[in-house]
Amino acid sequence: MDTLGDIAGRFPRGARVSSREPDRHIKEFSLANSEPVSLAHNSQPLRMDAIGPSVWRDLIVVAAVTVATFVISSALELNERVIAFTRPFEAYQVDELPTTFVAMIVALAWFSWRRSRQTVEQAILRLAAQRELAEALTENRRLSQRYLQVQEEERRVLARELHDELGQSLNAIKVDAVNIRAAAGDQPDVGRSAQAIIDVSSKVYDVVRSLLRQLRPVALDELGLASAVQYSVDEWQRRHKGVDCVLSIDGEFDGLNEDVNITAYRFVQECLTNVARHAKAQRVEVSLHRRIADAGPDQLEMSVDDNGKGVDPAVPRTGLGLIGLRERVEALGGSFEISGAHGSGTRVSAAIPLTQLRSDKES
Repeated sequence: MDTLGDIAGRFPRGARVSSREPDRHIKEFSLANSEPVSLAHNSQPLRMDAIGPSVWRDLIVVAAVTVATFVISSALELNERVIAFTRPFEAYQVDELPTTFVAMIVALAWFSWRRSRQTVEQAILRLAAQRELAEALTENRRLSQRYLQVQEEERRVLARELHDELGQSLNAIKVDAVNIRAAAGDQPDVGRSAQAIIDVSSKVYDVVRSLLRQLRPVALDELGLASAVQYSVDEWQRRHKGVDCVLSIDGEFDGLNEDVNITAYRFVQECLTNVARHAKAQRVEVSLHRRIADAGPDQLEMSVDDNGKGVDPAVPRTGLGLIGLRERVEALGGSFEISGAHGSGTRVSAAIPLTQLRSDKES
């Protein structure tokens, strides 16, 4: 992706940007980094349509000061007083100082005009660069969302194939092995071999079930988001008995679109995985809440809090899991935040506007 200097270099000196085009101001740019990167020093976007009124106001002030100076000088006969004061110093050419000062003032005015013109040109280049970065960021998020959709579709197809083909084949092998063991009679070697086949097929089937849960949660398609998250938390709690995991679900989650469902499920899944790997926590709180809005779309708010070792803000995060979560959430127009301190636990939270659901209801 082009840098800010590369983008600004495409615009010739003195290029014009229409002030009628809507301004789009980027505050963060975090495609390849989990930390936000500020692109603008000011919290408000530059607006070129405010330059015109400012110039006219300054010209009016200059004209008013000039007229006031003329009136005061005329009333006080300032020029005559200056001549009378400098006449004794004719040998030192002091009487030429007023002309010199006038020339210096004109030069400073020209210098100020040149600097202001360069400032306006830089502002135009900055606005143009911000617009290109905004377009690139929008395109990147659109591609990221499409990539995630294709990835989830491939996972769905693969999970279906594993369930229908490999699962059925393993079940048939196990049934045949059970029949062979029953018919072994007085052939203990055959019975032991059949039992070994049963044990291996059962183990492989458990592995396939675990892969199916990771590839595509069956409960998400059949029972909905709340039940899928409940099942995922229960399974995580069963594997990590030393950690107290509390789940809080509040609100109605039926009818949410596919992207929101899978993003919320992956959020809980990835956060619990990070808690198990890194946090060393004794308690985890998972929250799933639908906030009803009086105006605008509802909000799906998610959070995972633990009392583990926390995160150190000075240490950069190199993992891709949280970066992927941020991209998923922001691709849906949501917000993603990680907070905490070293030794005092970590909180990962996200909020997704349910704009698609609201538009579906209205239509």
